[in-house]
Amino acid sequence: MSDKRVYLNLFLIMLIGLLIRLMSIDKPFGLWNDEYVSWYISQKPLIGEFFDAVYKNCHMPFYYFYLKYWTAIFGNQDLALRVSSVFPSILGVMTMFFVGKKLKDSHTGLVCAILTAFSGFMIYFAQEVRFYSILFLFSAFAILVTLKLLEKQSYTNYLLFYISNVLVMFTHTIGFVFVFFNFLTVFYFLKKEEKISAKQITLIVLSTAVTMLPLFPFLYKTLTASYLSQFWSDFSLTKLFFVFADYISPIQINIVNTPSSLLSFLSKNGHLNYGYFIFAIIPMIIAFVSIVKALKKLDKNLKAISLIALGTLVVMVIASLLGKMVLITKYTTEIYPIFIALVAVGLSSISPMFLQKTLSVLLFAPIVFYTVFSDYAPQKINRLEGHKAVAKLIQDANLKKGDSILLLYYEDYRFEKYVKMEDFFVESVTKFNFQYRLMHEPPLHSTIMADGKNMFKESFSSGECKFFDGYLHRFFFNRMKKGEKFALISLKSVAFVDEEKMTQTLENPQKYEKIPFMFLIFSHVDNLSHKYANAALKPVFKEDVGSWEISVWEKI
Repeated sequence: MSDKRVYLNLFLIMLIGLLIRLMSIDKPFGLWNDEYVSWYISQKPLIGEFFDAVYKNCHMPFYYFYLKYWTAIFGNQDLALRVSSVFPSILGVMTMFFVGKKLKDSHTGLVCAILTAFSGFMIYFAQEVRFYSILFLFSAFAILVTLKLLEKQSYTNYLLFYISNVLVMFTHTIGFVFVFFNFLTVFYFLKKEEKISAKQITLIVLSTAVTMLPLFPFLYKTLTASYLSQFWSDFSLTKLFFVFADYISPIQINIVNTPSSLLSFLSKNGHLNYGYFIFAIIPMIIAFVSIVKALKKLDKNLKAISLIALGTLVVMVIASLLGKMVLITKYTTEIYPIFIALVAVGLSSISPMFLQKTLSVLLFAPIVFYTVFSDYAPQKINRLEGHKAVAKLIQDANLKKGDSILLLYYEDYRFEKYVKMEDFFVESVTKFNFQYRLMHEPPLHSTIMADGKNMFKESFSSGECKFFDGYLHRFFFNRMKKGEKFALISLKSVAFVDEEKMTQTLENPQKYEKIPFMFLIFSHVDNLSHKYANAALKPVFKEDVGSWEISVWEKI
């Protein structure tokens, strides 16, 4: 195939990938929590507040700089914010072409590009106001430069190697793990071939360390903190399965959390989940057959990138076992370009040609069909927890200035982009302050997080909490005038255990042990709020939008 034809095909692949990523990109429910945090930090003044906001977050600053200057040029409307992720996602398609070409040939490069263009993971996060698209781009670029450096030890390649790895570390908190194994692998092969000296290794390592000095406070805080964002899930082999499934399938299961049982997910009422089998299991099997084929070849380049991916994945699994991270697909973005590259190399190496074409059809046909025709294709997935939904609920409830709102799970500033919360009297019950709403003299928050199920079991069982009842009366019911409204806004994806389910959960020790404490707490607060509001006020309105629910009472 001529170079002109190759690059024309690459252009068409990128164009199709772009069109898919732009489909349904303006999500009706707005930005959800993680996206809102991205926007909120990016809008802080650069001097002072910006760095403080980044420091309080759990990720590195590069993406927030990127988003700040993107919004300065294109505005901070939701659509503009989402397009900020489309741009690096398409550059990632192009970069993966060059990775495949460097590993084998132009055909392999095009296979890499197609896999990236139609990747359900890449499509989904190309519409997400988060750093995963740009992290994929930087990781793919780092792999490309690594391959170039292994081939030719020029000043330019050394400089690009240094820059690409620094970009990964400035983007993702655990990017240093990927960079560590990238450095280790490159130095091992070059030292083995006597193409690098100890002095050069020392210079590269010291230069990188000096560059990373500003990130040490962020990294130290992350590694020593126990983040409440990790409460919802523990490690299991099921998660590892869905990481690899999401890498190749258009059906994205592991966006936030995975099903607790793989067997129950693969079967429905005793019958095989045919949809997932066709659109995930078959492509996954072909992908792993291709990877095995690639690993049989195992030249220096393939061995190098495989060791980088393996080392990074092992550390991530250990971190998950220790409770420092949740093993979901997006947190493993750094190694995803290597997975795609291995699949592409293996698939394009299969012979005879008839078998290669057959497997290619079986791999790509379900992916393309689902992406183009399914109502659940990754580009069509709504963000049900989007905060714009809360603005709609408040509008539909016809709340007036001075009415009261109790927010469950988030503070009021999380909705400022869509609604003027200062028009109302607002209180919040969050994962950081719930103990002060439920207990007279609460112990340390860390103590509650460690032993909360025992502390609150009696309250869960009785469905009562006098202190919370008093809180509602002091802050809301007693200060309300006749005709004023009290609204409870709940995030039902967190507060989903109603009174009946709570009783059933308490009667089953295994089920009680399995369900995360935070889900129980916010369900309990939701149940108590309804109970005490019904006793003191007149219910007048109830509605749900996406994952949000509003219940409104009026004082009579």
